[in-house]
Amino acid sequence: MSFLTFPEYNGSCHPDDWVRNFKFVISFRGGAPSEHEIVKIALLKISRSIYSDQNIQISKFSQLIEFLKADPSFKIFKTNSEQKLLTLQFTYLTNVRDFIIELRQLLSDAEIFDLNRQKQSILKILPLKLFTDNFSLKIAESQNTFSLKIAESQSINEVFINLQNFLFQYKRVVKYGSVITLRHIDTGKLLSSSLKNYTGRSTHYRAYAYAIDRRATDYESWTVMPEVLNDKIPPVYDGNKEKGLPVNYGDKITLMNNGTGQKLHSHIIDFQPEVLCQSLNNHNDNWTVQHYVCDVSSDDKEPWNECHDIFLLHHINMGLSSRNYMLNDEYQEVTCVEDRKASSTKWRAEILFDDSFRINNN
Repeated sequence: MSFLTFPEYNGSCHPDDWVRNFKFVISFRGGAPSEHEIVKIALLKISRSIYSDQNIQISKFSQLIEFLKADPSFKIFKTNSEQKLLTLQFTYLTNVRDFIIELRQLLSDAEIFDLNRQKQSILKILPLKLFTDNFSLKIAESQNTFSLKIAESQSINEVFINLQNFLFQYKRVVKYGSVITLRHIDTGKLLSSSLKNYTGRSTHYRAYAYAIDRRATDYESWTVMPEVLNDKIPPVYDGNKEKGLPVNYGDKITLMNNGTGQKLHSHIIDFQPEVLCQSLNNHNDNWTVQHYVCDVSSDDKEPWNECHDIFLLHHINMGLSSRNYMLNDEYQEVTCVEDRKASSTKWRAEILFDDSFRINNN
């Protein structure tokens, strides 16, 4: 870019950026002009709406920047940058690098340099706004580890490192066709099944929570499938529930155990909810994925991802639950409870495999 094509300053960018770029362009003119001479040239590139009083004496770049920042156009520019910052959105489709570059630029344009204000601005725009409106470095109940790290960061570099990790985690979206594990938050055990039948009220395969300190087997992994719509037809990937599309909060799904090939199922027997696995197709196989902290409907199109705690709501309006009650030396009871937001209904997914990547657990 030459001096002749260099844009004039009209208040549409930050003065610091405009002056820096002007210095860069003018450096190619050759010679060694004084700062005073370069500033005189720069003044010729400032809009008449901002600089028209020839009686104002400006001979240094520091004076020029001070003059430009005192103009009302700069206050308007900062306010506009703050508004852009508040409307900045991150979804699972957003490029993390581009998002952080834009975020940092807007923070600079709005001249938000105080660390606490930077954190406040960042926490306000994170997905689902899981954070308290009154920011005081205290995290609301049930927020994830990454958000806590962001709030407790001691420098802006640390903030952005933790933010990057959070956003990459947020992009780990559960999709139709994903193979996942479900870990019970209260007890740390994985939702599981086996080829062993119940010996009591039901002859279906067991569903339970199982402690595991090694790579999950097929019996601890579940394929996420669409809901059963017809008792005679198995779940079908189609429409907005095609394989590879994200599962949104509020969606109804079925979960097929990869060890038994049967679906997670619940029904009432002898006035008690029973959770098991079975191969028939009916509405008792359907579970609604709900965000544990926020009320999010399927209309919001907010995808289910690994960094959020969830609960699974059965159509009988009960939540999938577990507790420290052992069916035997290995298996922890899994059932449904009426208090769907009890701590015992809190689970978190881990994606083992989907169409976009495979996790290496070796």
